[in-house]
Amino acid sequence: MIRKLLKTIAVILAATGLTGGVMGAVPMQTTQDKAEDGRLTVNGHKVFISGMNIAWNSFANDVGDYAVNIQPFISQFKQIKNAGGNAVRWWLHTDNQRCPKLNGDGAVTGLGTKTIDNIRTVLDSAYNYGIVVSLCLFSFDLLHGDNKTADQIARNKKFLETPANLDTYIENGLKPMLEAVGNHPAIMCWEVFNEPEGMSSDAGGWSNEKVPMSDILRFTARIAAVVHDKTLKMASTGIHEYGKMKTWYSDDKLKTAAGSDPLASKAYLDFYMAHYYPEYIGPSGSPFHNTAKSWGMDRPILIGEFPAQSWDGSNGYGSIIPGTAMTINAAYEYAYDNGYCGALSWSMTEGNPTKFGSFNTTKPALENLYAKHNADIDLGGAVVVVPTGDQVMKVAITSLPTGDPQAELGKQENLALSDKTNLTFDMYIDSGSGTNMKVLPVVKVGDNWTWSPATNYAVDLSTKPAGQWFTVTIPISNGFIPESGSFDASKVKAFILQFQPSGSAYTGTIFIDNVKADNTVLYNFDDMGSEWNATKWVNNAAAPATEITTSQVAKSSVGGTTRIITASAKQTLSPRSLATVVGKTLRITALDNVESSVKLINLKGKTVANFRAIGQTSFGLNDIPAGNYLVELTTNGKKLGSSRVVVR
Repeated sequence: MIRKLLKTIAVILAATGLTGGVMGAVPMQTTQDKAEDGRLTVNGHKVFISGMNIAWNSFANDVGDYAVNIQPFISQFKQIKNAGGNAVRWWLHTDNQRCPKLNGDGAVTGLGTKTIDNIRTVLDSAYNYGIVVSLCLFSFDLLHGDNKTADQIARNKKFLETPANLDTYIENGLKPMLEAVGNHPAIMCWEVFNEPEGMSSDAGGWSNEKVPMSDILRFTARIAAVVHDKTLKMASTGIHEYGKMKTWYSDDKLKTAAGSDPLASKAYLDFYMAHYYPEYIGPSGSPFHNTAKSWGMDRPILIGEFPAQSWDGSNGYGSIIPGTAMTINAAYEYAYDNGYCGALSWSMTEGNPTKFGSFNTTKPALENLYAKHNADIDLGGAVVVVPTGDQVMKVAITSLPTGDPQAELGKQENLALSDKTNLTFDMYIDSGSGTNMKVLPVVKVGDNWTWSPATNYAVDLSTKPAGQWFTVTIPISNGFIPESGSFDASKVKAFILQFQPSGSAYTGTIFIDNVKADNTVLYNFDDMGSEWNATKWVNNAAAPATEITTSQVAKSSVGGTTRIITASAKQTLSPRSLATVVGKTLRITALDNVESSVKLINLKGKTVANFRAIGQTSFGLNDIPAGNYLVELTTNGKKLGSSRVVVR
C-alpha cells in the first residue's frame, strides 16, 4: 500500500511501566535461519509467522539522527504478544528522507547518527516479548508522495539508477548495520523493498517518477547477496502482488541482475512475501482463495500485507471485487491451513482505520489462531500484564525546550464529528509540575489534512489547578479554525495536543482521559497500548520527542492521597446547586464568605460574562440573551464545580 522460543526471559512487566528492553545486551545468534517446509526457522525454531505491520511510528523518521521513542514500539509488542502473535513488519529508510544520507548525486555518505542504536533498541524490546521483525529497508515512496520536494525525488532516482550509488549504500549503509545488528535473534528477515513495482516503468508502476525493473532487481539481488554473505539471517522483499513473484524474482533473474558481483551466487530470496488488497485484485490473484502451492513457487510464501479487518461488507471496507469477501479470522486460518508461512495484516498505525482496520480488528484473529496452534506460534518472551479497570494516559515531560522543537501528542483516525456539539477531554496536572506551558488542541481536516487549531481554547497551565481533574471543552463548529478553507467536521483526520512551553524548558506530568464528542467516548485509554505517540518538530521535520514519554496508569493511582475530582463527581461535589437563575437574576448559592470567580458560558463554550462573588451573591442578567448556560465557579485557582441554568 501507499504506502519456537527465542529465549525465555523470566520477566513480568507491570502494564504501567515504561521499560521494555531486555536486561543487558541481547547476544547475536549463531545458528543459520532458513525457510523450508512451509515455515520459517528463526534462531533454530520453526514457526508460523502471525502478526501485523507496524509499519512505522513516525514515517521515515524511526531511524536517523534522533533517538527512537521506544514507548510506542513497546506498546505494540505488548499488544501483539498478548493477542498470541509473534511478528511485526517495520520500515527503516522508507524514502531516504532522514537515512541514509545522500549527496546531490544520489550517493550514500553514511547512516543517521542514531540509526543503528535505534534498530538495536527496537529489536531488543521485540526480543523481550518474543516478537520477530521483518526489517524493510526501502519503499516505492522513494519516487512517490507529496512529502518530498522535486529535488529529493530526483536525488532518489539517481540513487536507484546509478550502479555506483548502490555500491556506496552497501559500503556506507548496509554493511555497518549488518556488522552491528545483522544477526540479532529478533530479526525475521532483511526485506529489501516495499512494493518496488510501484516505482517501475515496466511492471505497472504508479509513482510520480519511475525506473526500470532492472534497477530494482539489481538492488534486490545485491542487497540479498550481502545479507547472505554477512549474516545468518534471511532476505526477502515485499512484492506488490502474487503474479509478480515468478515474473520477476526467480533465482535466475536475481543472479543475472547481480551481474559481475562476486557474491552473485548468493543473490536470492529465502522466501517470497507478497501483498493483497481485494479492491484491486480478484479471487484468481488472492492468497485467501488459492493455496500456497498453487502459485508454483519453489519456497515458502508469506502474506505480507492485507486488510486488518474483515472485507465482507460488514464494515467500512467497501468496493471489493466480487467473490473476494473474507472475515479476518478466516483469513489467518486460511493462511495457516493452506501452506503459507505466515500472515501480517496492515496495519497498527494505519491512517485510515475505518477502511483498513487496526490492531483491535485483527486482535480476534490472532487470538483465534493462537488458541488453535499456539505450539506453532509461541516464541516465549516476557509475560504481559494486561491493564484492567479505569486507565488514563500519563504524559511525563522532562526539559521540553521552548520554541522549535515543539512537541505533539496525538492520534490519527477518521472522526466524524458533524453531528456533535463539543469535543472535550479531562486533564490532571500533577502537583509540583511546571506551569509555564500551553496545551493547544488541534485537529487535521480534509483530504489535505489542514491544520486547524483551537487557539482560543488552549489550556494555559498557569491558570489551571494542580492536583485535581478538570474538563476542557471546545465547540466543534467554531472552535477549530483551519489555516485555509472552511472547517468540515465530517472529515476530521487526527486529534492532536501540541505542547508549547514558554520562558524556559518545561518539566512536569500531565494525565489525560475521556476524550469525547458530546457523550460519545472517543478515547479512554483503557485498552492495552491505547496511549498516544509523541513527536516533535525540528525545522519542520518530525522526530521522536525523547523529552516526552506516555504510558497507561490506573486512574485511582493519580494524585496519591490527593482527592481526585473525577468527571462523574463534578456534578455532585455540592449538596445543593451552585447557582440558580430567577427571571433575569443570577444567584450564587453555594459560597460561604469565600471569594470566587464566576463565569457564564453558553452552549458553544464561549464565556459571555465574568463576575467576582463573595458569599451568596446576585447579579443582573438583563443584557444576556435567553437560553441555556453553564455557570462555572473557581476559587483560589481551583474549580469548585458548575451548574446548568436557563435564562428566560
